[in-house]
Amino acid sequence: MSILPSVPPLRGPQGTGLRVEGQALLLRRPQEEVHIPLRAVGRVRAEGRAVAIELTAAPGAVPAVHRFEDVDEAAAAAFADAVNAALPEEPEAVDGTPYLSGTRLGDQHATRLFRRLKQMGLYGSLVIVALSVLVCVTGHAVALLAIIPSGFFGLLFLVLGTGGGYPSYEEWQLRRHGVTVAADRVPGQPGQYVYVDPMGLHRTVRKFAPTWTIDVAYDPRDPGRVVVLRSRTMRWLDITLAGAGLLIGFLGAAGAVTAAVLALLGVDGL
Repeated sequence: MSILPSVPPLRGPQGTGLRVEGQALLLRRPQEEVHIPLRAVGRVRAEGRAVAIELTAAPGAVPAVHRFEDVDEAAAAAFADAVNAALPEEPEAVDGTPYLSGTRLGDQHATRLFRRLKQMGLYGSLVIVALSVLVCVTGHAVALLAIIPSGFFGLLFLVLGTGGGYPSYEEWQLRRHGVTVAADRVPGQPGQYVYVDPMGLHRTVRKFAPTWTIDVAYDPRDPGRVVVLRSRTMRWLDITLAGAGLLIGFLGAAGAVTAAVLALLGVDGL
């Protein structure tokens, strides 16, 4: 039996949703979309303003459940009834989790970082422009020869150093607060490794390594947020390069500010 295309999708906050797509349910979360084939669904329950998708399970096993919340109560009940009507009366007594797959839609942490880097670049440029205007109106335009190159050079390295240090910071956070598991190589797909999250969803990461397994750490609240754990040497190399970039950036910024201050104080030569 198939689900009629007239079944209205459920919509939640922040662009989330749950809809029927062919012979599957598509559960859209803020950072990912989970594809749940109907063959893996045992039943769907409406629980007030939430929908619980209970997967099939082997005899005696506790079935995994995916929840979608903050929806209209009546719409949730209608959606659950429509899906259940399309399911077999006796679902397969097998674990349905291996049939699920997920597509990552974005990383809010990386998005937030890039937004802050753009803000850093914008505000830093405005400061450089303000200093340049200030020294010009006070009759010390020659100071621009130091302010502009030093300021933008320093700003560039501040942005690069901050962005370059993010992977190490992310790894440190997930090492400390995340869950560390082994990811197994996917046969026939070089560089592809797979790990299983607490809901049984198989997720892939990429790393070209000669080993059959690698260690990864993921966020238990967002299992798709994952990092491949590196050796201490590689981490310190990354931190050193990022630190060097930040140091150069601070020196450049300090040079621009110093040139502007000396010019405003009327120091000879500026």
